[in-house]
Amino acid sequence: MKLLVISHGDFAAGICSTLRKFFGIDNVYPACVTQEGGTSDLRKKANAYLEEWGEEQVVICSDLKGGSANQAALAFLERPGTFLISGMNLSLLLQIAMEAEITEEGIREMIEAAREDLVFVNDLAMGSMDEDDE
Repeated sequence: MKLLVISHGDFAAGICSTLRKFFGIDNVYPACVTQEGGTSDLRKKANAYLEEWGEEQVVICSDLKGGSANQAALAFLERPGTFLISGMNLSLLLQIAMEAEITEEGIREMIEAAREDLVFVNDLAMGSMDEDDE
């Protein structure tokens, strides 16, 4: 299973670098929409990856649901064994990258788990301070 991370600007490249350097994950690859090349840069790089990977399962994660990167990736869903997720975060990418094989149900569970990591920490910190005061 391969993980293709797509985004606007250098976000995908940066998060892939983090996954590789800090977590030792090597099945993750970036493709980005650039100001100069627009979505054609992303499509070219993504197509090259997909051709190289043959029939291997691929999860594509994009930065924004309605963004141009996600829209460009919709065409890749015609490829068997390809899944597209928008609104990625590091927690989700870590979960996906650790899997040898992915199922639709597994993706849904990972998305729910990753949503739990999106919190307003001020509320958590204030809640723990209130408990300490009692």
